Amino acid sequence: MESTIIVALITAIGTIINTVISKKTNKKINTVDELKNKIDFMRNESKEDMKKHILDADKTYLINFLSELENGEKKTDVQIKRAYEIYERYTQNGGNSYVHDKWDEVKEKKLL
Repeated sequence: MESTIIVALITAIGTIINTVISKKTNKKINTVDELKNKIDFMRNESKEDMKKHILDADKTYLINFLSELENGEKKTDVQIKRAYEIYERYTQNGGNSYVHDKWDEVKEKKLL
């Protein structure tokens, strides 16, 4: 009878140790709140990535657009209006100074 109790205790202790270790190392989501927090984190991370991508795309577009104007390429009124829209979004999203400097330079030359 004692040997069965010892075997049961060893098995129980092993199970408890295994459970504690798996709880500490397992990254599964256990509650609805944890799931909501994880989704919110992923959503915010995606928004930041998208904002950075848009900012980078706007910067590239504006530099190319302004360089084309300086090189004598004609732009339609619609293209210029769109450039103003993109420039406004770019500045609102924290665009950098060298694009601003180039924009002002092209405006001073009356190309924009």
